[in-house]
Amino acid sequence: MNANGPLRGVRILDLSWGIAGPVGVMLLSDLGADVVKVEPPGGDPFRTQPGYHVWNRGRRSICIDLKDEAGRDAFLRLCDHADVLVESFSPGTMARLGLAYEDVSAGRPRLVYASVPAYPPKHRFAARPGWDALVQARTGMQHAQPGWRPGPVFLHFPAPSMGACFLLASGVLAALVQRESSGRGQHVETSLHQGVLAYTTQIWQAHEKAGAGFMTMMQKSYPPGIHQSSVYECADGDWIHAATMSGRTPTRTMEDILGLEPVDMAELFRDESRRAAHDARLREAFRTRARDSLIEEFHAAGLGAEAVAPMATAFAHPQFVANGMTVTVDDKELGVTTQVGPPVLFSRTPAEVQGGQPLPGEHSRELLTESGLAPDDIDKLFAAGIVTTGATRAAGASGDATGARP
Repeated sequence: MNANGPLRGVRILDLSWGIAGPVGVMLLSDLGADVVKVEPPGGDPFRTQPGYHVWNRGRRSICIDLKDEAGRDAFLRLCDHADVLVESFSPGTMARLGLAYEDVSAGRPRLVYASVPAYPPKHRFAARPGWDALVQARTGMQHAQPGWRPGPVFLHFPAPSMGACFLLASGVLAALVQRESSGRGQHVETSLHQGVLAYTTQIWQAHEKAGAGFMTMMQKSYPPGIHQSSVYECADGDWIHAATMSGRTPTRTMEDILGLEPVDMAELFRDESRRAAHDARLREAFRTRARDSLIEEFHAAGLGAEAVAPMATAFAHPQFVANGMTVTVDDKELGVTTQVGPPVLFSRTPAEVQGGQPLPGEHSRELLTESGLAPDDIDKLFAAGIVTTGATRAAGASGDATGARP
């Protein structure tokens, strides 16, 4: 691959599964890094997940058995030419394979070794299975989300993983910058557990001790809280999110724009029945107005308002396409796909997607040749099944005995 992004020339060995590792490494791949996906024989068992076609884009793939001594030796040859290694095994797994940071960094002082398990290595639950939803439960995230009924709720959004993916990418970049002055790499560690803290903006509030006003504001679905009630249906079945904060001083009220009598908002919030009646009047007024003209009036008055539109509408907008926020990627299994493009823009070294997800072991022979391994030795690894290419997909995600992945 011949990328032109700011990380051109940086090679990353990606041993991660799940969401946090693959997405974090995808961000680095889009920035120009040469990423090698290291998979077990048969391929990554999570390849059946639809998101993998995006999260693992821009990589080359090698299938190699790290539990075999010859496979481990071949992998260490790849490490000789790598700048970064990323793994998401449970703490201790890489050590059992003889591939802990201390093992791999010996003789490779410039290597940046990044780990993103479910919990920090010294956490009391570090050895437990670490799926995203379990971390949500253990950290209090599910408990602290008021929902459609009393009690904890399951979050469909994988907040721990998405928080950790950005921590991983920023940690790797910081270590690479520091290496420029010191000449040495280091072990970078984060986790899904720490991803939860990042997604709560590093603030945790005891919601059960909060007053009724806080609970009303935080309600997500039923009964609807303040954020749910700011979504209105307009004429022709269009929807608008209206009268939110815009950072400007409003010059008109929502009631004025809609032709309704002014109200005392403080008094409304003290009287639930009056608030419900006023909300009904607002909804009736919104249904008589065209959405686009309303949005213009709201913005002119310093009030926030935008169309509630399907995601496909945003993807197809000419400005969205012109800014590179959407890209066309040729996936070897799915064909031509439309994906979200690199989220950061550069004036001199533009980021770009380096292709779709590779097939399992598609580049095994190519990568071992680049590592300097002799052709006869490569043939022996293939003959023994230690290294494979184009192998059938692994039977299931539960077959890996090396430890749970986030």
